[in-house]
Amino acid sequence: MVAVKARILTRRVLVYYSVTFLLLAMGEVIGYLLSLGGIQVLSKSELQELESIAQHPSYMVIFIHNLSLNLMMNIPFIGPLMYVILIGFTGVALGYIVVSSIGVSVLYLILAYVSSAILPHGLLELFSYSLSVYNSVNISIDVVKRRPLGTAFIYWVLRLLLSVLILFIAAYVEYVELTTVGAVIHA
Repeated sequence: MVAVKARILTRRVLVYYSVTFLLLAMGEVIGYLLSLGGIQVLSKSELQELESIAQHPSYMVIFIHNLSLNLMMNIPFIGPLMYVILIGFTGVALGYIVVSSIGVSVLYLILAYVSSAILPHGLLELFSYSLSVYNSVNISIDVVKRRPLGTAFIYWVLRLLLSVLILFIAAYVEYVELTTVGAVIHA
């Protein structure tokens, strides 16, 4: 029975992981199109803050920002909704940044997606979010089905800690990626 439960866990997390990539891509395209239509998605101050983080990265700033998103995705019952909203808006913001900071080109849009989702930090970060939404769904199902929550709560905490650890590693990897790119650009 334990092996079956582990397989289901893996399969469901992988489904959420795939959905995460799709939500990010759809959000990015929507942000890109809204920006082309002249609809401002991010304020100038938000755009400057994101540019500042990219130019002067700190893995703790990156981690704390991503941690706040991750924790919202772990909340029972509302975690899946937060997941859709936060991943979608992240994509929208990315699409807007492409138009306002880089330029109008589908190639730039694709490069921005690759740099946020396919580079090592993105793979880790999106996996952490997928694990978090799984965590929320799993504990929510246990509550609805009136299962004993003692063991379920322990697993929820362990998965939460695992997702936070993965997120911390992702933040450090993103910091290394940003500083490496910054060093190459300024060389």
